[in-house]
Amino acid sequence: MQKAGDSDAALFAAVWTFHRAMGEVIDPFLDRVGITNGQFFLLFFIEKIPRPTVGGIADKLGVRMSTVTHLVNDLEGRGLVRRERSSEDRRVVRLSVTSRGSKTLARVEGLSLDQVRAASSGIADRRKADAGLVLNEIASRMSGARDPHIGPRTARPRAAPASKKSDASGDRK
Repeated sequence: MQKAGDSDAALFAAVWTFHRAMGEVIDPFLDRVGITNGQFFLLFFIEKIPRPTVGGIADKLGVRMSTVTHLVNDLEGRGLVRRERSSEDRRVVRLSVTSRGSKTLARVEGLSLDQVRAASSGIADRRKADAGLVLNEIASRMSGARDPHIGPRTARPRAAPASKKSDASGDRK
């Protein structure tokens, strides 16, 4: 039986279990359409955030720009994402999902939603709506929303770039 005060631990366990179950459902769909989990989430973020930059997405996800750039390069090569230079500042490159990328994303989301609908059939709509509200509220608080009980979100420390080694001739690699 759950101890009083362990509701946060139970919530964490439930979210983690749901996350793992969704991974088991989504991964075969991703394999079918030929993209990785990271590429799927990047497509999702690019489509949901209006004209993001690589740096903006890296900050939002808490990953290095080089990680996002690598994924964008691959998605662009597959025709799922396109880079567009800003007309206001040519140094700024915005990202957008192509129609092919949108179709790929919609296909995976649709297949996943079908699985959630099948698994949640018989659960009252009100309970599902309440669960969604609670999870969205927690996510909002975790991502830096102002709350007197929660400190500001801090950026994850990033490792210093690896120094380039010199070979025997003194040339840098």
